[in-house]
Formats: sequence, structure tokens, C-alpha cells
Amino acid sequence: MTNFANKKVLIIGSFCNISGYSLHSRTLADSLINMENGPEVFLIDLQWAEATRSPAYVSRYKDRIAHTQQFMKFLQSTNAKVNEVFDCCFQVRPPNEWQRVTGYDVGVTAALETVTAPKEWVDNCNMMKKILVVSTHAKQNLLNAVCHGRKILTPIEVVPFYNTLPESKEKFCGYENISTTKNFLCVSQLAPRKNLHNMVAWFIEEFKDDADAGLILKTYIKNNSVMDRQLTYESFNKFIEVNFPEKKCKIYLLHGGLSDSEIESLYDKETITGYVSAAHGEGFGIPIFNAVCSGIPVIAPAWSGHLDFLSAPVKNETSGKVKTKNLFLKTSYDIKKVEKGHLMPGLITEDCEWCYPIAKSFKKNLRSLVSSPKSHEKNAETLKEHILETYTKEKIEGLYQEVVNSIIC
Repeated sequence: MTNFANKKVLIIGSFCNISGYSLHSRTLADSLINMENGPEVFLIDLQWAEATRSPAYVSRYKDRIAHTQQFMKFLQSTNAKVNEVFDCCFQVRPPNEWQRVTGYDVGVTAALETVTAPKEWVDNCNMMKKILVVSTHAKQNLLNAVCHGRKILTPIEVVPFYNTLPESKEKFCGYENISTTKNFLCVSQLAPRKNLHNMVAWFIEEFKDDADAGLILKTYIKNNSVMDRQLTYESFNKFIEVNFPEKKCKIYLLHGGLSDSEIESLYDKETITGYVSAAHGEGFGIPIFNAVCSGIPVIAPAWSGHLDFLSAPVKNETSGKVKTKNLFLKTSYDIKKVEKGHLMPGLITEDCEWCYPIAKSFKKNLRSLVSSPKSHEKNAETLKEHILETYTKEKIEGLYQEVVNSIIC
């Protein structure tokens, strides 16, 4: 076994926030920290936008982050060059923020939830020695990018997330106040890409006269603050009052900081009929992944990063042949340009396209899941078993560790 005791690895990421990129940063960091005879791991902590900082994550990484800060000050005081001290650097953030730090820089990203990454990313991607992404969609998103005839030539590898949910979960205390029995869950930021207002509208249109149908929304705009809660509530309340004043179905709004165990307890298949998403695209789709790992049927667009974990090999009972089968309720979609109001400089540019889920298809899937729950529950259980065997902590950490082995061995 190789001993990397004298090797130093620097990771730049948002380790202490509650966000997808933050989970990505922690997954990578823990994988390398857990390496037997592994390198010394240094962490530079970034703030992810206006996302909430988790006291639990701050406590977990504070010593290593503080040690890194002291070490960097020491290097500065001795005029030592960072690229000569560290064997490699992993940068967990969007490619437009990547830069040269060491002699071997690795970009780690979910890429973009569009057909093609912006052309502005090409040169930064080619600045890296290797790129790690979370899904085949993310990989293709980068490969599709072209800037003045130049494409991304840096090797790209897919390293997904792994299941973190325990076998048995606590009962979420808030579910005691739910009066409906046909309940759908969505855990999502209230942002243009997530398409939440359309999804809520389609849900209400389908179940407007059904007082036994409920949609549980765990959501936020920027963070878990009291002000954000008020803005989130006002956004949905006004939208529903104006468009659906006489609806009978229920919309349950859940906002605020929850512990990891509380988030895990939301995915309760005894309470939740199905998980729903009408997002324009996902780099991976962690909440959808959590639903799959909990055996909850999923309704989602048949496009982007979540497709990696929504299919499984299924044996035909008659022929005995095994074929890979989609085991979720597929919502049809169109691919069109991102609306101008949703563009983001350096990220989502005017050339970008993503998927637009079709309302009729989404509502048909809602009806199908309510009218024929057993067949969909069977598919969800089959999918769960396959994913729990495939996306394990040991396998995913092993992939990250193999990358380090290939760089500094």
C-alpha cells in the first residue's frame, strides 16, 4: 500500500454551507481525509453565495480550516510558493472561478443544468489537468461547449454522490400535522431553474377539488433566515391566492434550518406518495436521489443529471433476459433557450438551452401514481435496491482516492 504521509493536497470549496456544492466539497474532503496512509489534506473554506452556514459543519471542519489558514500565513512569511508545496489542488466550484494554483489542478463541478456549458468556460476547463463531475449529463454539458472552435480537451471523469440515508429514519415531527393522505414531496430552492411556481400550479390544477391531496414544499429563496421565510411565504401565498383562490388541495410550506436527521426523515414513504420535480435541469439532483434511496416513487423530467440513478437492470419474468429499465414516472419536455430573465453572467448565458417540462405529462404522472400506486411502488423498491448497492460510500470514496493515487503516486 502506497504511503502518502509526506504529500499535501489542497481543497478549495464551501465546506460549511447548506448547498449542493457544499455537499460536493464535503464528500471529496471526507474521502481524502479517510484515506489510509493518505496525504495531508488542507481546506480553504469559501462562502457559497448567501447560503446558510451550518454550525455542525463549521464544528466538523474548523480545526482543519484553521490549520490551513496558519499554514498559508507561514508560507507567505517564508516566501514559499504554493505550487511547490502542494502536490495538487481540487477546486470545488463552477469552472468560471477555476484558476491555476498548483502544478496539478483538478476542477470539481456539477457543470451546468443546460445542454451546453457557456463558451466562457472552455479556457478555464483546459487550464485544469483533470475535471471531476457528478453525472454523465454534467460531463456531456462540458463536452458540448465550444469557444471560437476550441473545445474542452481536459480528461473528464464522473464521480457521483453516495447514499447517506440511514436504514431506519426518525418520523418527521411536522408530519403529525398533515391531514392529507395523498402527499407529494419536493425539496428545492425557489429559483428560476427549479420551476417551482409552474409545478405548484400544475399540482393544484390536477387536485384542486381533492381535499385529500397535499404538496409538501421544503424550500427557501437564499437561506434559512426569518426574512427569507417571510419572502418565501409571501411569494407562494400571493401566487396561490391570485390564481387558485378556491382550491381544496393542501400546500404545506416548510422553511428553516433542519438537522441532517430531520432532512432525512422527510423521505418517509409511509407519508409520502411520491417525490416530484419539474426542474429545467439538474447537475445531479440530490433530493431526487434521497427519494430513490428511500424507495419513494419519483416524477421528474426525462432529462439531465438525475437520469443516472433512475434506471436499473430488470429481469423479464418470461424470457429471463435482463434489460436496463427506467423506473420512474417520466415527464415529457421540450428543449428551448433559457428565458432572458433567467440568465446569469458567467453561468447561464444567452446561448444556453434547458428543458421545459410539459404540464399535461406532469399531471398525467400525478394521476397515474395516485390511481396505480402499487406498480410504481414496486418499481421504486427495485430501483432503491439497485442504487443502494451501486452508490455506496466505499465505492464513491474509492473513486476519489483513485484519482489522488493517479496524481501523486
